[in-house]
Amino acid sequence: MTNNSQNNLLQTTISKAILLWETYGKVYQKGLIIFVKWTIMILSGWYLYNHVIKNARFKDIIALSATILHNPAAKWLLTVCLALVIVNWAIEAIKWRFLLKKFTSISFFRSIAAIFCGTTIGIWAPNRTGEYLGRVFFLDDGVRIKGILATLIGSISQLVLSLIFGTIGFVYYEKNIDAPAYIQWAAGISGLLFIVLILFFYFNFRLIRLWLPLKKWTLPIRKYLVVYKLYKTREFEIVLLLSLFRYLVFTTQFYLLLGFFGTHIPYLDAMPLIFLMYGIQTVSPSNGFTELIVRGGTTVFLFHNFTSNVTAILAASYGLWLINLMIPALAGACILGFARINKRLKFI
Repeated sequence: MTNNSQNNLLQTTISKAILLWETYGKVYQKGLIIFVKWTIMILSGWYLYNHVIKNARFKDIIALSATILHNPAAKWLLTVCLALVIVNWAIEAIKWRFLLKKFTSISFFRSIAAIFCGTTIGIWAPNRTGEYLGRVFFLDDGVRIKGILATLIGSISQLVLSLIFGTIGFVYYEKNIDAPAYIQWAAGISGLLFIVLILFFYFNFRLIRLWLPLKKWTLPIRKYLVVYKLYKTREFEIVLLLSLFRYLVFTTQFYLLLGFFGTHIPYLDAMPLIFLMYGIQTVSPSNGFTELIVRGGTTVFLFHNFTSNVTAILAASYGLWLINLMIPALAGACILGFARINKRLKFI
C-alpha cells in the first residue's frame, strides 16, 4: 500500500470516528454521567447502612433516643438542634454566593443544591476535599476554576476559626488538667502567637500569587490566582464573620445534643472542650466516614473527666455527624441522581 493510500485510509478512519462521536458520543457521555451520579447515590446509601445503621452502638443510640424523647425538655433541645441544621447550611450558602458574586451569580436554591452535592462527593475524599468538585458542577464552564478558588477562601476561613478556637480549647485543657505553671504559660504564649500568625496568613491570602517564584511552571498558576485580587480586606472580614456564625452554630448544636442525651456539663466547661475536639478533627486526616471514628474517640477522651456515660457522649458525637453531614450528603446524592447539571438546574 502506497503512502497516499495509507494517508487516505487514515483520514477516512478519522472522519468516520468523528462522525460516530458526533452521532453517538453525546448519548454515551450522558449515559456515563447518569451512571456515575446514580453510583454515587447508591454507594452513599450503602455506606450509611453498613457503617452506621448496622453498627451495634448506633442501635443503642437509637434506643436511648426513643427513651429520651418522652421528656418534653429533651424534645425542645432536639428541635432547636434540628432547626440549627438549616441555619448552618443557609449560612454556608450565603457565604458561597457572596464569594461567587465577583464573577457570577447563582440562586440561593442552586447554592444549597451545590453545597449538598459537594458534601456527597466530599465524604469520599480526605478531609472533604471533594466538596470543591461537587460544587463547581453547578457553575458554568467558564467560571469553574474561579469557583474552586473562591470556595477555597470560604474553606480556609472555616479552617482558621477551627484552629483558633481549637487553640483556645487546648490552652483551657492544659489548665484544666492542672499542668505545671510553666507549661500553661508556654501553651498560652504559643497559642497567642499561633493565632496571630494564622490571622496574618488569612488576611494576606489574596497575595498568595506573589509568594510563588517567578518560574515558567508557575505562570499558569499565577494566572488563575489573579482572581484573589478581586477581594478586599473588608470582604475577607465578612467571610470570616459568616464562618464564625456557622462555627458557633455547630458547636452549639453539639452542646445541645450533649444535654439531650443526658450529659449535663456546665457551658463554660463544655465549650472549650468542644473547640478542642473540632480542632483535633480539623488536623486529623480523614474522610466523611472515618471522621466518625475520629470524632467519637476524641470526644470520649476529652469528656471522660466530666461523665462516665460513654454511650451518651458517642450519641451526641454520632448524632451531630448524622444530621449535619450524612443527611445533607444523602440529599446531595439524590440531587446528583435526579438533576441534570447545566446552566440551569433541571430534574430528569
